[in-house]
Amino acid sequence: MVNGIVSVLVVFIILGVGFFFTKKQKWPENTNKVFSTTVVNIAAPALAVTSIENRFTPELLRAAIWNLLIITATVLIMHLLGRILGKILRLSAKKNAVFVTTFTFNNAMFIGLPIISIVFGHDGLPYLFTYYLVTITLFWSLGAWTLCNASDLEEKSFSFRKIFSPGLIGVMIGCLLAEMSWKLPVIFETALTYLGDICVPLSLLVIGSNLARSLSKGMQKITIDQVIIMLGKFVIHPLIMWGAFTLFGLEGLPLKVFILAASLPCHAQTAIMAEYYDLEGEYASGLVSLSTLISLITIPVYAGILL
Repeated sequence: MVNGIVSVLVVFIILGVGFFFTKKQKWPENTNKVFSTTVVNIAAPALAVTSIENRFTPELLRAAIWNLLIITATVLIMHLLGRILGKILRLSAKKNAVFVTTFTFNNAMFIGLPIISIVFGHDGLPYLFTYYLVTITLFWSLGAWTLCNASDLEEKSFSFRKIFSPGLIGVMIGCLLAEMSWKLPVIFETALTYLGDICVPLSLLVIGSNLARSLSKGMQKITIDQVIIMLGKFVIHPLIMWGAFTLFGLEGLPLKVFILAASLPCHAQTAIMAEYYDLEGEYASGLVSLSTLISLITIPVYAGILL
């Protein structure tokens, strides 16, 4: 429990720095863009390569295939449940697409990486990347298709090539190295380690900055569909994850990482995609911001319970 409290305090301190510098306008307007690009295109792929290469054996990698299948099943269950709830709420087609996508997918990159790294240490990262491998693939296929299909735009740009993001490529390289029991030359290993080390602090600075920007716009009235999405994020998905893996006898660190990963806020990319497809962009941004704020309460709770 003490480790959980300390871990969360570390998160809040770094997050608070980003919040303060944005609130006081202490850094340039494009800082978030620079930090985000660095994390997504450089730091996260580097961290994926070194974490999987150093912590997975061929035996563990093959065992992870079973975990991938179970995680895929839980995400698909969330997607189906989101579609059912969207119909019950009688949302418009555009709003329903955003509702289903935000209900289904979590922010495993910007929030998952720093939280899992601080709460469980680097030993938890390979399991997070297992979760990330599923969610990033399904988001850019099932999630992107759901949003694209609801758009009124004449030219709908949907491509499966977007599935192969830098983070996913880093995961695949790490898996290849682990499967073949290869080790990178020390000069590349050291360089990637240094690059991976900046992933967590930069991610938290971006989250803190985004929170400052969201709060500056003021809080809107919370609606029933938003409440349902928050319940999906912070209660339903973790329970489904716990039930699925407990049913198949998984326990220990992997189960804890998967439960915490399932309790993360809405996928930030959903807001960007919704804006791109002209689908209730403000509604999507509000869901991302609200879920991120609530996660400041739920993450310490889950961390305390799991530890």
